[in-house]
Amino acid sequence: MNILIAPNAFKNSINALETGEIIKKAWSKVRPSDNVVIKPMADGGDGFAKIVGEEKNGEKVIVSTKNPLGLPHEGYYYKVNEATAILDLASNCGMQTLKDGKLNALESNTEGLGIVIRKAIEDGCKEIIIGLGGSASTDFGLGAIYALGANFISNDGNEIIPNGGNLHQIKSINLESLHQTIKDIHFFMAIDVDNVLLGDDGAAAVFAPQKGASKIEVKQLDNHLEQIAHITEKITGKEVLSMQGGGAAGGTAAGFWAYLDAQPMQGSQFMIKVMGLKQEIEKADVVITSEGRLDQQTLNGKIPSVIAEYGNQFFVPTICLVGSNTLDFNDDHPFYSIFSINQRFDNIEKAIQETKVNLEHTTFQVAKIFHLGKNKSH
Repeated sequence: MNILIAPNAFKNSINALETGEIIKKAWSKVRPSDNVVIKPMADGGDGFAKIVGEEKNGEKVIVSTKNPLGLPHEGYYYKVNEATAILDLASNCGMQTLKDGKLNALESNTEGLGIVIRKAIEDGCKEIIIGLGGSASTDFGLGAIYALGANFISNDGNEIIPNGGNLHQIKSINLESLHQTIKDIHFFMAIDVDNVLLGDDGAAAVFAPQKGASKIEVKQLDNHLEQIAHITEKITGKEVLSMQGGGAAGGTAAGFWAYLDAQPMQGSQFMIKVMGLKQEIEKADVVITSEGRLDQQTLNGKIPSVIAEYGNQFFVPTICLVGSNTLDFNDDHPFYSIFSINQRFDNIEKAIQETKVNLEHTTFQVAKIFHLGKNKSH
């Protein structure tokens, strides 16, 4: 059998590359003669730059930057064909860069991402492709815009470095230096959600609690985003409030579209094209993908569901291995079958720690099911 493993990362646990190797190891214990191909996936978040950069044989460039709370961090981008930079927010100033897991939704920003973008431009890159996901901040991407040269002036006339907690203090913005920095630069951003900027489905309400925000702070962040959005629309003419996907990465998608003219791309479709996944699915007998949390949002254009839809197109069953599954039994979904790797959910931290073992064990059991027919034939 030809087995295609196209895994997504288990957030806060193991990346897509490691996930793929664990699944292959377990599967091959049961079915060593199967031809197994691994194509790690990321639709904008953790692992995006590494997966795309290595697939395109890019050069990894290390950059001294800052994590979301302004502490020193070693970031990077991949330089491809001398003029294209592949990078992501997650590895440069996302949640994964907070080593101690300390979250501060109001103080965090995206300045670290902007520092890496600026270095790529200084290195001669004219095309910047950015994966947006895994964010720890809700700053509309203005920390990065600041690092690229914009000046943000507060109500009292002082310059400030934007973060989620002070967006409402911004009275005016000087874009002259920014425009010089990004002249003749083309930006593209891979987005893995379609949330708008504000409201119940917005950046703050949906994602800020994951970044450590309390209920009060969620309301504050939503209000701050609304205020900066109105200022932005007046300055740029871009209707950021109605932008589909504008809420991605704490509103960074909307901010980058407005100030960098960054063009949004659906991260899953971009990744599938880069990795040549449609051709691999067509050749496979079984596809195995993965997701940390399978829910209704997963079904709305995220990597695992898109993979399964292509599988159905080519009559290839797709198995999804998940950390948790919130779908109801009768929910319509494109997967052939779904297996939760966790046996208990009373301790989330322990479940995350045991992801590797549980993933290997579950894959082993799934492979044994496929092996039943072979045993019966002998």
